[in-house]
Amino acid sequence: MTTKKGFDKEKPAAPILPERTATMPEIGEITRPPQQRPPVWVWVLIFVVAVIVLLVIMIRTGARSIGLGGMFIMPIMLVSMLMMLRNRGGGGNEKTKPAALNQTRVDYMRSLDELRDDVTVGAQEQAAEIAYHHPNPCNGSLLTIVGTGRMWERRPTDRNFGHVRLGLGVTRLRTIINPPQKVPPPEYRETSTAIAARDFLLAQNVVHDVARPLHLFDQMGWAFFAEETQRPLLQGTLRALVCQLCVFHGPDVVRLAIISDDLQSWEWAKWWPHVADPELVDACGPVRMIYSDVGEFMERFGEQWASRPAWSPPMEGQPRAEDHWVIVVDMPGANCAPLLRDSGYAGVAVVEATNDYSSPLATSATAMKFDAVGNLLRAREVV
Repeated sequence: MTTKKGFDKEKPAAPILPERTATMPEIGEITRPPQQRPPVWVWVLIFVVAVIVLLVIMIRTGARSIGLGGMFIMPIMLVSMLMMLRNRGGGGNEKTKPAALNQTRVDYMRSLDELRDDVTVGAQEQAAEIAYHHPNPCNGSLLTIVGTGRMWERRPTDRNFGHVRLGLGVTRLRTIINPPQKVPPPEYRETSTAIAARDFLLAQNVVHDVARPLHLFDQMGWAFFAEETQRPLLQGTLRALVCQLCVFHGPDVVRLAIISDDLQSWEWAKWWPHVADPELVDACGPVRMIYSDVGEFMERFGEQWASRPAWSPPMEGQPRAEDHWVIVVDMPGANCAPLLRDSGYAGVAVVEATNDYSSPLATSATAMKFDAVGNLLRAREVV
């Protein structure tokens, strides 16, 4: 009944992510005054020698007070004391004093804390906007969309057409963080503020634990690899992918075909109108495009697709295919070469779970693999 019931689509307005810009404060700079001439130790030595000379004079003469002979020592002592005080803090740059440096560090860290609060607000808004377009399929959020204006909302002209949530990961922060403009040379950088600025840029430029989408039609297909014992996990990932595809994309823009040797696990897919054959019907209505072999599918559509253009990377302004297909092949050991031809078919995305390491999709650009604990990772090497 659900496949025959009409649906009037009224796409609601999506949340708008405001543009944000954050400017980091300038890092501290240490000014190194030129070496005083003569240095402090010279004046200390002069003062000590003058004191010794004065004491020797007093002892040799037996005088209890300084006589005229020792009066010349006093100006030398006075000048040396003044120069010691001047070089030790009576003059020079106030900013290089330890107390001033500590206060500069405290002020800089406080500025970074305030800036971090603004960046966090932008990251939270970005995470909410991503969750709106890619809700978690595990908590029933897709069911809340069915029957609303958001169901089948994505059209081929939308930027997120063909995007489905694949899991959680990190993404680049959209808030523009302007780094410090005046960076002193390494020998003049204040170490604490320079390290804090570096760590801030590295940590705050990404958003963690947000949905990461798979752009289905950006490649001619995608390959998923897993151990034999992980097949239920892999099938669960494919089911989530299919459900998101069918909730956000209407059957008039995307068709879905299932090829599997475990038809029982895909029995539920018959209720999606996306798997209805565009031409063939039986006593129950349109024939469901659920097949047990790749050859069976190609026997049905091979001739129709013979004149279909080859897949090419999407480009701005490039015309899209008239109809889009997603073919899920859940069959270990199956050969998907007929579905991919030499370079695939335009508007067709093959999602294969065959564990075929000789497949054209077994590349670092199109292959993903489950690790030992069940995390889905982009495969750098497929062996």
